[in-house]
Amino acid sequence: MIYAVISDIHGNLEALLSVLEYIKSCDENIDRIICLGDIVGYGADPGECIKVTREVSDIILAGNHDFAVCQLTSMEDFNDYAKEAVLWSRNSLNNDEINFLKGLPLKYREENIGFVHASLNQPGSWKYILRAIDTYVDFQIMESEVLFIGHTHIPVIFEDAKEAVNILTSPEIHLNSNKKYIINPGSVGQPRDRDPRASFVIFDSDKKDVKRIRIEYDLKKTQKKILDAGLPEVLATRLSYGG
Repeated sequence: MIYAVISDIHGNLEALLSVLEYIKSCDENIDRIICLGDIVGYGADPGECIKVTREVSDIILAGNHDFAVCQLTSMEDFNDYAKEAVLWSRNSLNNDEINFLKGLPLKYREENIGFVHASLNQPGSWKYILRAIDTYVDFQIMESEVLFIGHTHIPVIFEDAKEAVNILTSPEIHLNSNKKYIINPGSVGQPRDRDPRASFVIFDSDKKDVKRIRIEYDLKKTQKKILDAGLPEVLATRLSYGG
């Protein structure tokens, strides 16, 4: 089975469409598209991103911004810009879109692969897995060999080598069947690893191969939409440097 795993679209329609165009035309025959959540927030096209993601995805999980928009999670830990974007998105969506977000699951598993937005440990508390030490509990409770996570917007692979957790950053990795892995595909709509290109992962579960893909998109069009919507300027400017 070949999966395309996308995450953290955040209302960025141009990035999403560019990623989907690549998935449609790439050499790999993609069997499943899995979205790890945060379709909305920050960007100016929450409704269109929901529509497109629903059309193409086999599974969509809930992210913290998705649940914040439909008031299923607190915005206590959100900065002022994120809060403003959530409120703007909430007012931009219709009842069907809000109800769709409300119904999204927090986690999913198929074959020997797990999927969650933030962390398998208390997924609704939206913990960040940024460092090797952050992976400890998730590796302990994982029932699958591979777990895909989003939330941090930073692409990385954590490898549980028993005596230590290795951090792998190569864009192409062959997984060892004797080890466990936590894989973050990065963000489609708001990368934070100093690379402004959209990021996602293609995973061949038979060959155990992971390939991270970076895609350029019409950044200036996205930025103009954010500014024209009256959203905070920083949400547009930060896209230029992937921060």
